[in-house]
Amino acid sequence: MDLLDRYKLLNASYTKVLVYHLGIDTGFFTEYTRMIEAMLFCLEHKIQFRLYSDYANFGYTPAGGWTDYFRPFCLEMHEPFHRKYNLYPMPSWKIIWSEVIKKKDIRLAAWKIKSSFRHFIGSLCAFFVYKKRVLLTHNIHLYHNSSHLFDIPELGLCCDYLHAFRVLSEMVWQMNDETKQQCAKLRSSIFLPLEYVGCQVRGGDKITEVSLVSPSLYVKYIRQYTRSRDVFVLTDDYRLFLQLQSLAPDIHWYTLCSSGEKGYVNSDFTHVKEDGKRSQMLRFLTSVGILIQSSLFIGSITTAPSFYLLKVLYPSNAFPIDCLRDDIPCVALLSLKERVAISQSYLKRNL
Repeated sequence: MDLLDRYKLLNASYTKVLVYHLGIDTGFFTEYTRMIEAMLFCLEHKIQFRLYSDYANFGYTPAGGWTDYFRPFCLEMHEPFHRKYNLYPMPSWKIIWSEVIKKKDIRLAAWKIKSSFRHFIGSLCAFFVYKKRVLLTHNIHLYHNSSHLFDIPELGLCCDYLHAFRVLSEMVWQMNDETKQQCAKLRSSIFLPLEYVGCQVRGGDKITEVSLVSPSLYVKYIRQYTRSRDVFVLTDDYRLFLQLQSLAPDIHWYTLCSSGEKGYVNSDFTHVKEDGKRSQMLRFLTSVGILIQSSLFIGSITTAPSFYLLKVLYPSNAFPIDCLRDDIPCVALLSLKERVAISQSYLKRNL
């Protein structure tokens, strides 16, 4: 019996239930990481994990969501109330009031009250639909301690967060047959060599959260830490890819970014028509698959795809551009705000 079969058997044995909402309003890897952490929470607390991903912001069919691209790994729910009332947990009142005072904006408190009411309605809906108390996304608290140990003997896990995260991620990252075929076709179209280095250079709406890392710094690190002259680039802005080619014409650069892309904006992506969204996601998932197989991946701790790859490839093939490699286990559970502060401090000291 493989790991996934053992997980399904163990998961189904729990009587307490959580229905987790995937694909609400953030980028795919932020959503995916939260889902893996919710699965870990459920395993540790003996809660059956179920998934709701209808109308997911990354899906291209109304009832598809996760299964638009991946094989199912648990029982999936489709009750409509989850879409509106099964939402993320909110910051505590202490955090909310500190932000209200700092920004002098009472609307944050109003948002907290409105969201609390939605959570209450969601819990009521779940009770009436399932005839018992069922936990929703806002009921769980994810991990913020890198030294926390998971002991789940049924799955052979007795390890820290980073190892447990990697095992579960590899377990559920199983593409359906159609996606697998399309990704293989896309990969073959760029004639990658057997060995190559990978990196992500981000543009688009990420600049609203953090100062973007210059392409020249990636070139510097590639030259400094590897002899490879074949580099695959995950980017959302073809102009950045052209900059890399101009900065290092002796390196063979590869990408699946199309020439018309000028930066990913999540709010725009969620409104892309079905065919366009599917096409973008297939190129994105293919790119991530390529990077997972790279001999060395260079990325930032401030962007979700890079951060995910650094976690699953640590320690052998991960190279963060904006923190020490040995710091990845400690950084792995920090918030974006905390990671941005570490990134900026590290780059300031080392540039």
